[in-house]
Amino acid sequence: MRKRSPSLAKTSETKRKIIVAALSEFKKFGFSQSKIAEIAVLAGVGKGTIYSYFETKEKLFEGVIDYLINETYHPIQSSELKNDEKVSEFIWNKMRKSINNIESAGRADIARLVLSEGKKFDDIRELYVTKIYEPSLDEITKLICIAIQREELFINYEPRIVAVLILAPIWMGMIHNGILKPLETLEIESLFKANLEIIFRLKL
Repeated sequence: MRKRSPSLAKTSETKRKIIVAALSEFKKFGFSQSKIAEIAVLAGVGKGTIYSYFETKEKLFEGVIDYLINETYHPIQSSELKNDEKVSEFIWNKMRKSINNIESAGRADIARLVLSEGKKFDDIRELYVTKIYEPSLDEITKLICIAIQREELFINYEPRIVAVLILAPIWMGMIHNGILKPLETLEIESLFKANLEIIFRLKL
């Protein structure tokens, strides 16, 4: 008798358990020190089951990145800006949703992991840059161009440089909270807002 294949719902749930377990291990031990065997135990599946979903640990890391984007992250999209909406307010309202849970969702831990191990593991660095960092930078750059065209922003720097400056407090906050001063954490949302107000010369 032919063995019945797992349902799509069960397959999806198993994959989710593996990814959540991997996220937990990556947060605790980093990429290089995380073991597939330990992830399997935490997920309640066999080691072979993980490899049936993810061929390598790098592929599993990609699964974690995709999970963070789909489940906990609200990528900013310049196309959603309305004609009667100020660019600065749009950036603030959209970005604060992502900033609010950046630590609790594990995205800050993954960002710090990439900072500490990305030079050694090109694959995970490229995954992060391609799926999270560059898309955000591209969309913010587009918004800066719109702000300049609308005369909402007067600045003598390349839009890309301004976009990097806008995102900089998020990275500074993650580094401060997780590496430099973990016992004296800063509110990343406040850092981001203050910086945005300085750049646009207004009060949000």
